[in-house]
Amino acid sequence: MKTKEMEKMDEVVREIGTGPLCMNESLLKEVRTTLLEKGYAAAEVMVSQRSGSDEQGEISRALAICQRYKLSSEAAAKVVESLNVIKSGRW
Repeated sequence: MKTKEMEKMDEVVREIGTGPLCMNESLLKEVRTTLLEKGYAAAEVMVSQRSGSDEQGEISRALAICQRYKLSSEAAAKVVESLNVIKSGRW
């Protein structure tokens, strides 16, 4: 990844923030794979079909933030895969 995109990732992580929610690791991996293979729209559909309301809200929010910062699918996949670490404040 380019340095500029890594800077954007840091901003995305700050905006996502910390919180008590712990998400299913297999779901996050599935979202990551879908994002890399099919893009943002397919990942959002998959999240809406496969997750509970709390997880859906948080993952959809993270995807929206990634899109707003114009992160590539690769960078967004890294963010999604790391959501539990990000939410814990250990990023």
